[in-house]
Amino acid sequence: MRRHAAFTESDANPLHALLHPLVEPETGDPDSDLVPYMDEFVTIATFDKTTDAHIAMGRLAAEGIQAVLFDDNMVQMDWLYAIALGGIKLRVTRGDEAAARRILATDYSHDLDDVDVGKPET
Repeated sequence: MRRHAAFTESDANPLHALLHPLVEPETGDPDSDLVPYMDEFVTIATFDKTTDAHIAMGRLAAEGIQAVLFDDNMVQMDWLYAIALGGIKLRVTRGDEAAARRILATDYSHDLDDVDVGKPET
């Protein structure tokens, strides 16, 4: 189970735990159980529309890859920000980068060739 690093009373800024490496206080070693901090995320795709970004994130989630969207709320508030921010960024951890790129590059449209969609209603 993944968990966030605990805040300490000495942290003046509540973002301290997100901006610094997550380590176990007893040993000082990185713990693979901890949620990775921002430097460990890699952008694998960018989108102009929130719906497209969420579809891609859902595809990765279906394959068991944890993904995060960055700047999606800013673009959703005002779509003109999409250009300034470089779009909505879909990010995964460095360890999942190759698998995530492979999943998103896979074309499943040929699976629909044999689907019987019926006759259009008149």
